[in-house]
Amino acid sequence: MSEYLDPTAPVAVPRKTARRPSSLDGLVVTLLDISKAKGDHLLDPIEELLRERARPKAIVRKKKPTFARPAPDPLRQEIVGATDVLVEALAD
Repeated sequence: MSEYLDPTAPVAVPRKTARRPSSLDGLVVTLLDISKAKGDHLLDPIEELLRERARPKAIVRKKKPTFARPAPDPLRQEIVGATDVLVEALAD
């Protein structure tokens, strides 16, 4: 695990990254589009590569209502409750 500073905190707060699984086989992978332009241009090829190179239990696509705000709590809870790995698309 590595450490980073959380840019959303009122003051710089050190945070640790999540553990990375050694394999995606049998895991649920969620691809989150943050609603910026061309997010699908990034996520579509990632989904293709995941299907070609890994054996995830499922690949789930989710989309935030707007990039200007954090994901709504119900969406975050849905993702956390059903996801092993999250990939977030930042594109323009």
